[in-house]
Amino acid sequence: MSEKLISGEMPVLALRGLTVFPDQTVHFDIGRSKSIKALETAMKGNQRLLLVPQKDIVVDDPGIQDLYPIGTVVQVKQVLRHQGENLRVLVNGLCRAKLLELTQEEPYLSGLAEAVVEIHTADNAHNQALCREANALYGAYSELLERASQSVQLKMLSSNDPGFLADSIAQNSGIDFADKAKLLCTLHPVRRLENAIRLLHREIEILQIDAQIQEKTHRMMDQNQKDYYLREQIRAIREELGEVDELS
Repeated sequence: MSEKLISGEMPVLALRGLTVFPDQTVHFDIGRSKSIKALETAMKGNQRLLLVPQKDIVVDDPGIQDLYPIGTVVQVKQVLRHQGENLRVLVNGLCRAKLLELTQEEPYLSGLAEAVVEIHTADNAHNQALCREANALYGAYSELLERASQSVQLKMLSSNDPGFLADSIAQNSGIDFADKAKLLCTLHPVRRLENAIRLLHREIEILQIDAQIQEKTHRMMDQNQKDYYLREQIRAIREELGEVDELS
């Protein structure tokens, strides 16, 4: 991954409710004027941006105090006009980077980024077991979600890199945004994977409860529908017999 490490001054794009991880391909919409100008500047140069999640999505004009300390340097792959003035961009994450300072805030954010070198992890039994659990758990999650990405799962299954597996889980699951941002800021790969597994366990539990609620609701709706049709049949029979309908 060392060949992907990028440092220096570059346009900064603050993300609301979204986190982009290294070695992940993501598309999203851009609407704020500063963000569009930062993108335009990047496209005139090497097409690289520093994407940094902002802490409070309500803040419309974030400063450095409103941003998480770690972001992701990305390569812009595609830009499309989406809805109105919004742009849809496709990016590929290159590496984590610390936002050391904002060198300008107008007409767009620009900052000094320092690439974060991924910590080397030992290929021991504990880490191998974590990787196996991560893959099995994400498989179970995908089945519950019923819209599994086969390409994501294949990439995960072919990797024994705890950091990559953690980032893949974070990027491709419904884990809360704040938890994703914390995972991005967790620099130790094994600790990051342990946290990702814990969060994915919670997501699976939520999906299971949601499925149970939906099943119960469907059963109640089906029973109510059956009861309605039965009442209507009885009402029709009584009318045919000339009986007074006293059913409520």
